[in-house]
Amino acid sequence: MYRLAVVTWIVLGSLVAATAHGQPANGSSTPSIGEETIEVSGEAPGPSAAPADTGTSESVVTREMIDSLPGGDQQPLSQVIGTQPGFVTDTFGFGLHARAADGGLQYEIDGIPLLAPPLTQWASTESFIPTKIVDTLHIITGGFPAEYGDGLGGVIDITTRRPTGGPSSDAQIAYGSYNTTRASLDYAQGIGKLGVFVAGNFERTDRGLDPPAPGEILHDRLLGGGGIALVTYDATPRDRVELIAFGNDSAYQIPIDPQIPPLSALPPGTMRSPDSYGNPPPPFVPYDANPTDTELNVFAALSYRHVFGDATLQIAPFIRDSYGDLLCDPVRSLGATADPGSTCSDVRRSVFHEGLVAHYSWAVARHHVVKMGATADNANSWVDYAAYTRDDASPHGGPDPAATLSGADRTDVLLAGAYIQDTISYGKWSVLPGARIDIQSVDFLGSDEPSLLLVGPSARLGASYAATRDIALHAFVGSLWQPPNTVDAAVAARVLVPALAGQPLPVDLKAEKDWAADAGISDRVARWLIVQLDAWGRLATDQLDRQLVGNTNLMASYNFARGRAAGVELSGSTRVGTYVDAFANAGWQLGQGQGVASERYLFTPDELADQSWQILDHVQSWTANVGFDLHEGMRAATHLSGLFSFGSGLRTGATNEYTLPPHATFDLTLRHRFDLACYHPELAIDIYNLFDDVYAYRLATGNDGSAWALPRTVFVRLALPLAP
Repeated sequence: MYRLAVVTWIVLGSLVAATAHGQPANGSSTPSIGEETIEVSGEAPGPSAAPADTGTSESVVTREMIDSLPGGDQQPLSQVIGTQPGFVTDTFGFGLHARAADGGLQYEIDGIPLLAPPLTQWASTESFIPTKIVDTLHIITGGFPAEYGDGLGGVIDITTRRPTGGPSSDAQIAYGSYNTTRASLDYAQGIGKLGVFVAGNFERTDRGLDPPAPGEILHDRLLGGGGIALVTYDATPRDRVELIAFGNDSAYQIPIDPQIPPLSALPPGTMRSPDSYGNPPPPFVPYDANPTDTELNVFAALSYRHVFGDATLQIAPFIRDSYGDLLCDPVRSLGATADPGSTCSDVRRSVFHEGLVAHYSWAVARHHVVKMGATADNANSWVDYAAYTRDDASPHGGPDPAATLSGADRTDVLLAGAYIQDTISYGKWSVLPGARIDIQSVDFLGSDEPSLLLVGPSARLGASYAATRDIALHAFVGSLWQPPNTVDAAVAARVLVPALAGQPLPVDLKAEKDWAADAGISDRVARWLIVQLDAWGRLATDQLDRQLVGNTNLMASYNFARGRAAGVELSGSTRVGTYVDAFANAGWQLGQGQGVASERYLFTPDELADQSWQILDHVQSWTANVGFDLHEGMRAATHLSGLFSFGSGLRTGATNEYTLPPHATFDLTLRHRFDLACYHPELAIDIYNLFDDVYAYRLATGNDGSAWALPRTVFVRLALPLAP
């Protein structure tokens, strides 16, 4: 009942504020929903200037920019975001880290939070959100306004496409390396006050996940598809109702390493050696085993937005359902050729979110805008697991029933927060003070674990200064709070570590508390060139990180006693006439943790005794991206797009003391639009990793253990507009 009371209080508080402040502040009018101002000039515009009134480190990616990248909107959203300064791409090219934070990305879709799926799923949030849905990405990596709550790594604020005018439709099909077929179909139309955009996609490939070793691919098929529905209805010039719904269904084969021979095929007494970094050898999985993973993700939200003169109210209920079914095929995975003592596990996991968000903003004066709001989300999680150990006494192997551990976790997690923030503009100055309060309450159902209640205030202050017409400076300082996001396997963790069976181990997780600072300058060096420089730092108490539990793919959060991170980023963008659009960025970062401070059962005595600062495994010291799009004219039929990416390598070793080798890749797309009667098909050739730089971005770390990135691949893509 207390959870219902908290949710009710937050929602009523927001509505009371809307009632109290619903009148215009100064009698001036506000443009109605859907209005826009278009400025036309005789020359091609230069690159977009960095906003000078937010106090944040941010970048904006438009749909035009997405289309100009190699692969266009056929690429996962993570690949688009990963081109921006401060980001490091991780597991299977899906996971992302911003500014040395382990996760901590907050996604917003038209003002509605999209909460992360369980961390054991291959389909991360970045790959779940379809790129086709995006009109604009507003990416914040430092200086977070108070409206953004639990994202300390970065904020990905998505504005969805707005269909206007008559019907339009587009079909795309691509075929290429690894017997990969991708197909998509979308339709958009504006009908008076109604706007509709629907799309569907399908994918089949023999290389669904990055394999644990380079070379031959074994057991790595992916079959998946998804759908999108965006419906907007402008009931009046000041009232808009919006439905957002999308989802996907994916069936993965978990790749098997064909380069590891079974011990039974080696001379008696032979043992596999650790790798060159001292990591233990990976486990052998029999070649005929069939480990699989099935995932289903669905998100839906209904948003109502109303304009009261100089004020705006948005209320949006939402749901999110994530299901994952990871099955290890114990009979064959632990069969006759499996190594003695081998283990594997089945994990079924379902998380259902139901929540509500409310935002209200009003203009107190011409240069003074106040925004307040609240979010409440209740997540019901079900985790069923079984951990198997090989029956070494049987000549046929298989799971040993006496050594099988199984159980279930049921958790309810309430995450709620309320905020108020101010935007004050005075001459060349803009100041953004803000504060919020968040709570996380976790009930471990069906167990003796006591409930976990975490409460955290946070305060933020951002400022920007337009020194000249071309030069803008920004700065931010804040006290930030982030709760753990993997709390749904706490009971399983205590069962799956046999040495701890029966011991009372209360959940002692803590929220992370950060002091964060950020400063930067943006300079339009010339009409065609903008350069930005940003520096940032973070000091953390109870820094959050994650660890695998037992021999399963379940992740558990834990706290370092302390953490620290810092970095510098340099970026630029240019548009030369109507022929070249280009961008470049480079960054250095460092992130460290010291001393395990919670969930200590996950670590050995030696690991607990180590109080040295260690670099976090998801940190990559140096990154760089250079992208370009060559074309003739603003509406050119032919485009040559390229993207160069460099990374100095993630970490490996027992204490992350080693750096993996650096890597550099170059992607290239050549596309041409044909004018054939009333149709305008476009043919494209996409080449990824043109120079075939085959590299490992994970070795013996993370949920996947080891993963090798994509070698050179080639795709032919045909896009056919079906309506003008």
